[in-house]
Amino acid sequence: MRQGVPLDDAMREPWLRAIADWIATQVKAGHSGVIACSALRRRYRDILRTAQPELRFVWLHTDRDTFERRLAHRHQHFMPASLLDSQLETLEPPEVGETAIRLDATEDIAILTAASVLFANTK
Repeated sequence: MRQGVPLDDAMREPWLRAIADWIATQVKAGHSGVIACSALRRRYRDILRTAQPELRFVWLHTDRDTFERRLAHRHQHFMPASLLDSQLETLEPPEVGETAIRLDATEDIAILTAASVLFANTK
C-alpha cells in the first residue's frame, strides 16, 4: 500500500489470520478488546469471526470527501490518499446477520466511543 498499490485478497489473508489468532488468544485468556482494521469485505469479517463468532463490528461511515480530506492530513501513514477509491470499491457494508453497527464517522469521538461501548455490551 505504501507504494500506492492496493492489496488483493491473497495479500490481506495472512494479516487477517494473524488478527484472528490474536483475538483467539485474547478470548482464551478471558480478555476483551478493540481492534481497528479495515475488514472491508464480508469474507474478511468472516475470517475474523473464526476466532470469536460473537465478534462485533463498528462501521465508521462517512462520505468520500470527508475520507479524502482526512487522508490528506495524515502524515507518514502507510496508505496514501490515492488508494481511497480502491478501498471504497472493495467495501461491502455489513449485512443482515452480521453483528455490526453503523456510526457516522463525523460525530465527536466521545459520542462514537459511547455508542460503541453500548453496542459492545448489548447481548
